[in-house]
Amino acid sequence: MHKLIPSIYFYVLSLVGMILLIIGLFSAIHYVVGVSAYPKYPLQYGNEGRCSLQTLPIGEKSAVTPQQMRNECLKDLENEREITKLNDLEKSISFTLIGLAVFSIHFYFARRLKKTA
Repeated sequence: MHKLIPSIYFYVLSLVGMILLIIGLFSAIHYVVGVSAYPKYPLQYGNEGRCSLQTLPIGEKSAVTPQQMRNECLKDLENEREITKLNDLEKSISFTLIGLAVFSIHFYFARRLKKTA
């Protein structure tokens, strides 16, 4: 009975590690599909078409032409695409490694504790 609480602790943290590992693997698959299956890395929330809808405010004269605004928007979109790609890669690696470490350490000690009981 005196080893019940440590066993529960190690198995619960093993479960948390397994969940983190699954999230990391899911993120890695999402990243690989995004890089390999699409011509450009996909963005979230439908941001792809926002550059085609830009117009100048009514009655306002500006030195910036609509084409310059569109080019600037496309440039910003490509920067956002690169940032999203790097964030997804970072998320997949960190979740996978942290989940693997948490799971393997705690599961090892849980099994070891059970053998001594």
